[in-house]
Amino acid sequence: MITHQVKKGFDLGVAGAPARQLVDAPEPVVVAVRPSDFPGIKPKLLVQEGQPVRTGEALFLDKLAPDTRFCSPATGKVSAVVLGERRALQRVEITPGSADDWAPVPRIDLARLGSLPRAELVAALGGAGLWPLIRQRPVGRIAKADAVPVAIFVNGMDTEPLAADPAFAVQGRAEDLQAGIDVLRALTSGTVYLSVREGDATKEYRGLHGVETHAFAGPHPAGLVGTHIAAIRPLGLHETAWYLKAQEAMLIGHWARTGRYPSHRIVAVAGTAAAERRYYRVRQGASLTALNGGKPPAAGLRVINGTLLNGSAEPAPGFLGYYAATLTIIPEGADRRDLFGWALPQPRRLSFHRAVWPFARRARELEVDARLHGGHRPIVNLGSWEAVTPLDILPTFLVRAIQANDLEEALHLGLLEVTEEDLALCTVVDPCKIDVGAIIRQGLDMYEKES
Repeated sequence: MITHQVKKGFDLGVAGAPARQLVDAPEPVVVAVRPSDFPGIKPKLLVQEGQPVRTGEALFLDKLAPDTRFCSPATGKVSAVVLGERRALQRVEITPGSADDWAPVPRIDLARLGSLPRAELVAALGGAGLWPLIRQRPVGRIAKADAVPVAIFVNGMDTEPLAADPAFAVQGRAEDLQAGIDVLRALTSGTVYLSVREGDATKEYRGLHGVETHAFAGPHPAGLVGTHIAAIRPLGLHETAWYLKAQEAMLIGHWARTGRYPSHRIVAVAGTAAAERRYYRVRQGASLTALNGGKPPAAGLRVINGTLLNGSAEPAPGFLGYYAATLTIIPEGADRRDLFGWALPQPRRLSFHRAVWPFARRARELEVDARLHGGHRPIVNLGSWEAVTPLDILPTFLVRAIQANDLEEALHLGLLEVTEEDLALCTVVDPCKIDVGAIIRQGLDMYEKES
């Protein structure tokens, strides 16, 4: 096993980590599948309100890739089809019944996977509703089936604050994980890489074959796939790599073994304002009341689908995001005012720049809320972004090129090497309060439009 040491970065020692305890969440009153979880698609609705559906039955497809289906995670009735402006599909809500009745989906024979035509395997994954699990670099969208990747990266670690541990999510599911790896190997002529945390003794990882395992040590973003790609197999011009989490590979393996659509996920509920901080086995797309003791989150709380760095605020009525392995709940903090601000001793305040005495830069169990602690300012190059970016890019100049709509310069500066998650840490350490991730996504969208 090769070990990579990441030196640049910053660990946020945030309080509210989930306990390593797995319980079954109660059945949700309603589940939802949302096109907004899959940026870049154009949905075509396949069901209507009042229609009964089965688990794994297609709800809508992507007009740009009609073979890619998005399936129901429950058996029940379509209770609502919510449309937005210009009749854009917002979500399909389903009221689950008493038990699952799985719809027939395309199947494959693992025994003859080596002789199965690649196009047939791709079509089976799309028809089974599992193709959206596979995303690609560059750009960070759902993988394009007609592009053959030079490598596939399975991420078995996560260094984001309060993030769910992928190794915990796959415990006891070694057979499904191995089957998922076998399917991924049939999709590429390159190598399938597994990234793990240094010293990780998870037996489900150690027993895998057909993958090349790499260990990573160091502060965040050591656990991001962008860091792994740059360290293991940097992409050349016009090359594509695919990536997914270990749990997502396990879901593909479950389908390959059973022929059923995998309807449940392992999700960590974290954050100081969470009612119960632990891991839940919960139905995909569940309403958030199923993860909050049967009650909606209280007022004054920020509910985040994902992690503090790379999640999105979830408005009411809240539903679990398709890719979310973590649900983070923290106070909004709008009702709090700090007397004299940074001038008072605040040992539990996070401060990358050591601006708060007693300079608790590397302390643990720090309390955070959703306040910015300052207003937006013009970009000032203090070197903060470069200090937490291990990739071989110049993030300050990259952001400036994107803001100037200079796509050619942005490409020269490494736009295609990153997505918003790779530079989310820059937003945290930036005293100018620049949303760096949003600017990176703006640049990637500009690239997609131009290309």
